[in-house]
Amino acid sequence: MRRLLPLLLTLLVLISAGGAAERLGYPASEFTARRTALAKTLGSGLVLLCGRTIPPAGIRFRQDNDFYYLTGSEDVNAVLVMDAATADSWLFLPEQGAGEIRSDGKNWLSQGDQAKERGYAAIRPLGELTEFLVRRRGGFGVQALWTRLSERDEVDDSRDGVGISLARNFNNPLGGQPSEDAWRASLIRERYPYYDLKDLTPAIDKLRVIKSPREIEALKLNGRLSAEAIQRAMAITKPGRFEYELEAEATYHLFRNGVQGNGYPAIVGTGPNVNIWHYADNGRKMEAGDLVVMDYGGSLDYQVIDITRTWPVSGTFDELQLRAYKCALETQKAIIAAMRPGATREQTRAISKQIYEKYGFGDQRPASAGHFVGMSVHDVGDYREPFRAGMVIAVEPIIEIPDKHLHVRIEDTILITDGDPVILSAAVPKEIDDVLAIMQASGAARR
Repeated sequence: MRRLLPLLLTLLVLISAGGAAERLGYPASEFTARRTALAKTLGSGLVLLCGRTIPPAGIRFRQDNDFYYLTGSEDVNAVLVMDAATADSWLFLPEQGAGEIRSDGKNWLSQGDQAKERGYAAIRPLGELTEFLVRRRGGFGVQALWTRLSERDEVDDSRDGVGISLARNFNNPLGGQPSEDAWRASLIRERYPYYDLKDLTPAIDKLRVIKSPREIEALKLNGRLSAEAIQRAMAITKPGRFEYELEAEATYHLFRNGVQGNGYPAIVGTGPNVNIWHYADNGRKMEAGDLVVMDYGGSLDYQVIDITRTWPVSGTFDELQLRAYKCALETQKAIIAAMRPGATREQTRAISKQIYEKYGFGDQRPASAGHFVGMSVHDVGDYREPFRAGMVIAVEPIIEIPDKHLHVRIEDTILITDGDPVILSAAVPKEIDDVLAIMQASGAARR
């Protein structure tokens, strides 16, 4: 009862009030510092990067990750040009008519002289861009123009993932249009043959993989809110409810507390759905004996959190479920403890292999420190590189036996520091007694 009482009090607070939160945002100096760091890396040439050109249908607008990272601008059809030798930067924005302002609000160009306040040499009309590029040539001969030749990442997909989706589109004989970035590169080569196009992406990725203090603040806040959201879903679980009710409970908590959007569509799988890793329907009625696998996190101030928890709908694990859970939990703890500067993913995989064998799951693919997390849930970064302070990485060991509808996954988002790793999503319980106490308190066992 001593262990149960604090959990009950926590649940009462979460359900009745929710944790108050405020969006942090970023000062203009954050983006100026990023451009300066990028210029130092590149050394010379001209940088050209475009923001999103069309607002998405049905959801809140979210700027292109790379463009927002360097500019802080959330205006549509914005273009950044930067002198890589000096870090002097110009932003080009569409001129707006009265109707556009009434519909969408003023962009930075329509707000008057914003350049100095926002750290730019000038903010100019988009129509001046083509002539500006000619005038910035600065002499004869071929000159470097840094732009994005790799695919852009999305909030819920990596650069590689976006590239694979485009490649699959090419298999359709009536589909397969090039990406905007590929089309732009072709157009620039045609119009400006004296510019030698170089891929900007590796230089941006090296900056993005190490989070700034302000980004870490946003991640910590989002980690707490996303963890509370999962805990609220756990607290209302019982046989007879639908998967979408858990999604709704978690989403309500995130949006009530200022989170601007989902890091990715909520995955709430039960019964046979637990073995569909990216299950999206969330429409099944939960039954006694089912496991719930919920994978969900918010996107706050362009920083995403990735969390997965597994729990029993009826409030108790069976023998196989319990053994799998113990294995995943012990594995995750051991991997996280090893995630210090200089360590590698291969070392964490060796740790996992030993623990899987100990619990009788040696035939399963061993886990390791997982994907990077940040502006995208599968964020940029070099997986061959040893861990460094400032990296943010998901850890998600999985035990799965599909013919038994078994899938146990315990995932947290981890910040690498110069000392102990920090579990950003620690506010949602994962210890067996704590998870079962929540289920008992929710009435899951009473059916």
